[in-house]
Parts: sequence; structure tokens; C-alpha cells
Amino acid sequence: MRAYNEEQTITAIKNELANIENLYNSNCVNWTGKTSDTNEPYSEVIANVLLRNLNLFDSIQPITRTSTYCRENHCKVEMDICKSNRQEEIFAKRLTGLTLDELGYVIDYQVPLKDTRADKGAGKIDLISFNEEAKTLYLIELKYKHNTEALLRASLESYTYFKLVKIDKLLADYKNVIEKIFGFADIGNVKAKPAVLLVPPCKANDELEDIDMNIRPQQKALALALGIKYFTLDLSVYETEL
Repeated sequence: MRAYNEEQTITAIKNELANIENLYNSNCVNWTGKTSDTNEPYSEVIANVLLRNLNLFDSIQPITRTSTYCRENHCKVEMDICKSNRQEEIFAKRLTGLTLDELGYVIDYQVPLKDTRADKGAGKIDLISFNEEAKTLYLIELKYKHNTEALLRASLESYTYFKLVKIDKLLADYKNVIEKIFGFADIGNVKAKPAVLLVPPCKANDELEDIDMNIRPQQKALALALGIKYFTLDLSVYETEL
């Protein structure tokens, strides 16, 4: 990858802001390394620009999905683990049904957002979990080990999907699942939050460690402003269940 200076980095991200629904797919939000002149991480320069343009995210309109988000028998779909190259999806399926500390109980994986093929920026939510004590439904972007995507990209993807989903419908569609597992169906006080789950070793986890050491304060501020929660999964704790 060629080196960019601060001005080039700012120009690159500003050129992408008009297409906010697909911002997470932009090349620049996945840049790693530092600017050639100021020696700042690209993600810090970009996060600073985004912090000054937070209102643009409000233009992302939820997709009115006519079908249910919750597909019956979804978790009964068979995957050939030996032959499939969809390792992240396979891992997501394996996590479904487990309780992951603060994330709570993982109730589903690969939850669709699109209503039609024309819906922009809409993929699938990797995982959805429910923390009963906090009454919080987490919409999770998963980055499995050896993934090379930047934490900024994962964060923007998680937040974009959070904005695209119809939260009231999502809760209504999973009401029966929550009632079956937890014994209650009062979803009136349940809130939803975007989240990123990292399984080391992966590039995004290295960058999260930088945030924890306050090396990336702008990216930390952006996550706080957007309400994105970060989680890291220690596989050794769950090896008997996986």
C-alpha cells in the first residue's frame, strides 16, 4: 500500500461521505499504517473527520423488511465444516446457543437486513445476543482470527447495520425466542446496541489494544459517540463448548 499524507487521507474520507450507507466498504477506512507527514494512524485522521460529521449517519434510513428477521430452523442448517471456506460464518453458528459473558446468550447468526436486492449497504448481522440482566440486544459484527480488516471498518459496518435494522420489528420477531429461552416476553424495556466481537489473533484486536492504551483516542471517541461496544473472545474459555 502506498503512503498517504494527512491531507490526502482527509480528502479520501471526505470523498466517501456522500455515500454514507456504504462508507464501511470504502478502501480508506480499512487503511492501516500512518500518514507520511504527521505520522498519525490513518484511522485517527479519519475518525476525527467522522466525529465532526456525525450528523451524516442520521441520514441512514432503516430498511423496511417485510419478511421476519428470525428465520425458523435457521440454526438447524447443516454446514460441511471440512469443505466450507466460510470459517467466520461457521464459527458464528458454533457460538449460537452459548452465553458469552457481558454479551449474554447468542440467539442467532447471519441475520438478514435486505428486503430487496436493491437495498444499499445491507448485508447480514453476524450474531445477535441477549443480555437478560441488562435487557440489551447486541447486534454483533464478528471478526474471526487471522482476519485482516481494520477495527474502524468493523466499527462502521456494525453501526451501519444497527442503523439499517428496524429495531422494533427485530425485537418483535425475536420475542418468542426470548420468551422461550428466558421465560419472559416483555420487550418494551429492551434496548439494542451495536457491537464488535474480536477473536484474536486478528488485525482489529491489535488496534483495540492500542485504544485500551489510549494510542488511538479519536477512534475511541468515535466508538463512544456512536455507542459501539467492543468485546474480545478468549477461545480457551469456551474450547469444550465449541
